[in-house]
Amino acid sequence: FCIPTEYTMYVERKECAYCLTINTTICAGYCMTRDVNGKLFLPKYALSQDVCTYRDFMYKTAEIPGCPRHVTP
Repeated sequence: FCIPTEYTMYVERKECAYCLTINTTICAGYCMTRDVNGKLFLPKYALSQDVCTYRDFMYKTAEIPGCPRHVTP
């Protein structure tokens, strides 16, 4: 099954004083899909594969505290 799953990632830069912990949701599991691009000579059952895909997604920016001025946080 494809289900949203809570996930914790850690973001750090060696130049900065802190490591950020980011809690988010990721897609986990497998959903049936078909890939038909460029595969004209294969039977349809060979095109089926289990993958996990997202319905939508969102980009967010996080700044790592404690970075020197010359380092992008």
